[in-house]
Amino acid sequence: MNNLWFQIPVALVMGFMIWRMYPTAMHWLKNGPKGSSKEWLNVSMIIGAVVLFVAFLIKTVQN
Repeated sequence: MNNLWFQIPVALVMGFMIWRMYPTAMHWLKNGPKGSSKEWLNVSMIIGAVVLFVAFLIKTVQN
């Protein structure tokens, strides 16, 4: 029960943040720069490399 009094304000703050950021995010999506397919490929390759590296580190530590 005591933990509930902490979770309620945190949920309210998170909801307020989402409510305040939604219009700005929609504006960015509509008017922001569009990436080319080459740029998206580069980003996905970098993210994939990071995921593989983290998986390698996890596997190394588990042994």
